[in-house]
Amino acid sequence: MTNRRRKKSPEASPPEATAPQTAPSPPPTLGSNTTTESDSVPNSLKLIDQLPSLSRILSVVMLILGIIAVGALFYKVMAGFFVPLFLAALLVVIFRPVHQWILIKTGRRPRVSALATTTLVLAVVLMPLILIISVATSQFTAMVSQVNFQDLKKALDRGRDQLGISLPHAEQFRRLDELSDSLDTADESEAVLLNIQEAFTLVDFLQTEVEGPVTADAFADSAKERLEELKASVKRQLSPAEEGVVDQLDAEETFHQQSLNASAAIRSWMRAKLGGTFTSQMRLLANPSAEDLKNLSSRIRETLQPRFVSLTSATGSYLIQILVGLAVLVIAVYFFLIDGPAMIQTLMRLSPLDDAYEERLLMEFDRTSRAVVLASVLSALVQGVLSAIAFWFCGFESIILLFLITSLMALVPFLGAASVWVPCAIYLGAVDQRWTAAIILAIYGAAIVSSIDNVIKMYVLHGRSTLHPLFALLSVLGGVTVFGPIGILVGPMVVVFLQTLLEILNHELAGRDSKVALESAPESDQADIAI
Repeated sequence: MTNRRRKKSPEASPPEATAPQTAPSPPPTLGSNTTTESDSVPNSLKLIDQLPSLSRILSVVMLILGIIAVGALFYKVMAGFFVPLFLAALLVVIFRPVHQWILIKTGRRPRVSALATTTLVLAVVLMPLILIISVATSQFTAMVSQVNFQDLKKALDRGRDQLGISLPHAEQFRRLDELSDSLDTADESEAVLLNIQEAFTLVDFLQTEVEGPVTADAFADSAKERLEELKASVKRQLSPAEEGVVDQLDAEETFHQQSLNASAAIRSWMRAKLGGTFTSQMRLLANPSAEDLKNLSSRIRETLQPRFVSLTSATGSYLIQILVGLAVLVIAVYFFLIDGPAMIQTLMRLSPLDDAYEERLLMEFDRTSRAVVLASVLSALVQGVLSAIAFWFCGFESIILLFLITSLMALVPFLGAASVWVPCAIYLGAVDQRWTAAIILAIYGAAIVSSIDNVIKMYVLHGRSTLHPLFALLSVLGGVTVFGPIGILVGPMVVVFLQTLLEILNHELAGRDSKVALESAPESDQADIAI
C-alpha cells in the first residue's frame, strides 16, 4: 500500500532502472576527425531533397496549360454576354442600398427581395430607356423624311448672311482660284493665253461687282499688271524668231517666274477683297456650288446606302441579340442580388491575390461604379431634362431626340451638353433670325445646364477624388472606340483599376524592400527599429 501511494504521490519519483554511469565524451579537439552523420551529407544533396520532383513539376505545368485552354474557351463562350453582365453588376451596385431596405422589409427573404428589386430596376431604368430610344428613333426617322433641300438651302443662305460669310458670285471666285493654280500647267501656249485672258476678265469683273475694302483696288491693279506681263511673255515664246537653246531656257524660266508672280498677285487680291486669309477661305468653303453639293450628296449616299442595306437586312438578328441581352441582364441582376456575396467569396478563395488586395479592388469597383454611373449618368440625365425644357420653350421639335442626344453628349468630358445647346442657339439666331431666343438659350445653357454638372457630382461623390479630366476624356473616347457605346462606362473603370493595381504593386514592392532592409541591418539597428 505504501508503495502504491508513493507512485501516486507527486513528490515520489518512479523507480528507474540502474544503468552503468558512463563519463561524458570530451569535446572534439582541434584537428580531430570526429564528424556527425548530418555533417557527412553534402549541402547540395540537402537542396536536391528539398526541390519538388519532376513528376510534380510536370503535373503543375499541365494543370496551368489546361487552365489557360479552358479559360480561353470560357472567354469565347462568355464574351458575347460581357455587356449585359457588366451592366447587371453596375445596377446591383447602384441599387444595393435599396435592396438592403427591401430585404429588411420582406423579413430577410432573399428571393422575394431580389425579385422586388429586379422589378424595380425594370420599372425605373430599363423600361423608360427602351421607351425613350424608341420615341427618339421615330422622331429621327420623321425628321429625315421631312427634309426639304430647297428649304435647307434657303436656311443656309440666311445663316451665311447673318454670320457675314456669304459670297456673291462664289462660282466666279472658285473659278479664279482654279485658274491661279493652272496658269503654267497648260501644255499649249494658246491654252495658257486663254487662261490668262479669263483670269484678267474675272479680276476686273469681281473687283467691280463685289463690294470690298478700298485697299483691294491696288491689289487688283497689281494682279492685272502681272497677268499682262505673263501674257507678253507667252506671246514672245510664240514669235517665229530663231533663238538659241540658252535663250529658250531663259524664256521658259521667265515664264514660270512670271506665272508664279501672277498667281501670288491674284491670291493677294482675293485675300484683300474677301477680308483676309482666314475669312476668304471660310467664305469659299461656306459657299459651295450646286455641283459640289450634288457630288457631296452622292458620296454620302454611296457611303451610307450599303450600310443601311446591311443594317436593314440584319434588323431581325439585331433585334434577337437585343432581346437576348435584355433577358440575360434581368436574370443576372436577380441572381447577383441573391448569390452575389457567395460568388465574391468563391472568387476571392480561388484568386491567388491577398484578401486585402481583393477587397481593395472590390471597393474601387464600388466607388468607381457610383462615381461613373451614379454621378455621371445622373448628371447627364438632369442636363438632358433641363435642355429639353429650354428646347421646348424655344420652339424646337423632336424634343425626345434632343434630350437623348444631350444626355449622351453630357457623358463626354470637355464636350458635354454645350455641344448640343450651342449649335441650337446658333441655329435660332443665324437661321431663324430669333436672336432673343438664341441669347436666352445661350445664357440658360451656360449658367444652368452646364453648371449643374458640378453641383450634382459634388453632392453624389461627397468630395471623393475622381479621375483627372484629361484621363477621363481619353478613357471615354478610347472606351467608345474599343467597346462601343458601353465604353463610356467601361473606359474610366479600366483606368481606375489600372491605377489601383499599380498602387497595390507599389505597396507590395515597398513592403518587400523594407523587409529586406530590416533583415540585412545589424542586430543593434534591428533592436533600435523594434524599439
